[in-house]
Amino acid sequence: MRKGLSFLWALALAACAGGGGSNPPMPPGGSSDTLQSTASQITTQSTGGTLWNIGTGASTYSYALQDLDFYPDSITIDAGDAIAFHVASGSGGDAHTVSFVPSGQSVPSPFNPNDVVPAGGTTVDGTKFVNSGILFGGQIFTLHFTKAGTYKIYCLFHEPAMVMTVVVQNAGAAYPHNAQYYLTAGENDEWVDLGAAQRSVASFPFPNFGTSIAAGIDPGLTSGPPTQSTVLRFLNHNDPTGSVVGSEGSFTVKAGTTITFQNETRNEPHTVTLASLSQIASMPPDPSVNAVAAPGVTTFDGTKIVNSGTLPPNAKFLVKFTKAGTYFYGCIYHFNSRMTGTITVTP
Repeated sequence: MRKGLSFLWALALAACAGGGGSNPPMPPGGSSDTLQSTASQITTQSTGGTLWNIGTGASTYSYALQDLDFYPDSITIDAGDAIAFHVASGSGGDAHTVSFVPSGQSVPSPFNPNDVVPAGGTTVDGTKFVNSGILFGGQIFTLHFTKAGTYKIYCLFHEPAMVMTVVVQNAGAAYPHNAQYYLTAGENDEWVDLGAAQRSVASFPFPNFGTSIAAGIDPGLTSGPPTQSTVLRFLNHNDPTGSVVGSEGSFTVKAGTTITFQNETRNEPHTVTLASLSQIASMPPDPSVNAVAAPGVTTFDGTKIVNSGTLPPNAKFLVKFTKAGTYFYGCIYHFNSRMTGTITVTP
């Protein structure tokens, strides 16, 4: 899909958070302190208006489960107010943009790196394109809303799933909800989406411990529109406990075995990048990462780094392992999220 592909391509070129109520059940093994979210600030006052805080993405399980949405994804404020978008998850979270696209203008495709650079300043009044540029975990980007109206805020990388509605009332109008309402709603939504990602592991579509590996997985696999969560891991089986970590794909094969890696997501591109353990330090992205995966079977003997190129949703990459040894593999786009493993090849 174009959004995810171009998002991570741009990263390669750059250098390698409804209603209130109690929280829904957490994913198995999860706890409130493992949710990597930054939308926990109470509303404060900014010059000339109120500053509201919105979560942008979230993750848990050592970044394996990722939320791809704004939390909450709708808010009503007054003209003169501002929204601070807090990008969650630190170094292991997905990157995002905070972008406003005027009526009548197409949502920019980040295939062009020029579309993911900062543009338009920080004020939204409906007249111009405004873009934060690429935001990483821990960063905050603030938009100021000066005119009443209804505005859609996009993450260019993950729309149409990651879209927020901002309703701006006239200045001085009574707010329908306070800050705590939105913070609670956002946190509840985060757990719902993370739970959906967790459950998607049970839909692993291949024989357990076979020769097919899921390069990422998300709710519904590759059918339907993009979802608001994803799993950034290689999986080689469906762990009966539902554990993502227990399903991760560090595995052993015999020399001569061909492994099929297949992207089982709708919302993220991946790569399959293989190297000897001594070559890991020399594996930053290079321009070939954006190449289309080669057809047929690629052989790997550990003598040189092998890269699939970008695997869009449902794409496959076949690798024949020809020499005994222990090798590193991972997704270049998601090294920071620990989407890596080892492959042991026996004689």
